[in-house]
Amino acid sequence: MSRAAKSRTVALLSGCVVAVALLGASATAKPAPKPKTVSVNDFYFGPTAVTINKGGSVKWIWSSFNSYPHDVHLKQGPQGLKQKATYSTKTTAVTDAHFQKAFPTPGTYKYICTIHPTEMKLTVTVKK
Repeated sequence: MSRAAKSRTVALLSGCVVAVALLGASATAKPAPKPKTVSVNDFYFGPTAVTINKGGSVKWIWSSFNSYPHDVHLKQGPQGLKQKATYSTKTTAVTDAHFQKAFPTPGTYKYICTIHPTEMKLTVTVKK
């Protein structure tokens, strides 16, 4: 085999190795899981408990049938949780609102609506 033929063969094989590596990487890369959805309804969260894996997220959606304002407020989180304020809404809404939050820290998160704290409670459990 000539030197030029050997160079073409090496180049071709190198290209195949790169292509296989790229295909393998895309085949093993997992798409981000869909967020768990929680409905914010007049006087209740539905469901009242969700479980997600570390890094997963929860999306709260205000019902279009609501007559009263509601918020989503983290009352208690895992020990040492940083940036606690980012786990709550900054405002209240009646309808046409949503709030989504990713949970990188495993543990139990207790939520309430500050306007209806005795009726509206939610537990988010984040597994390791």
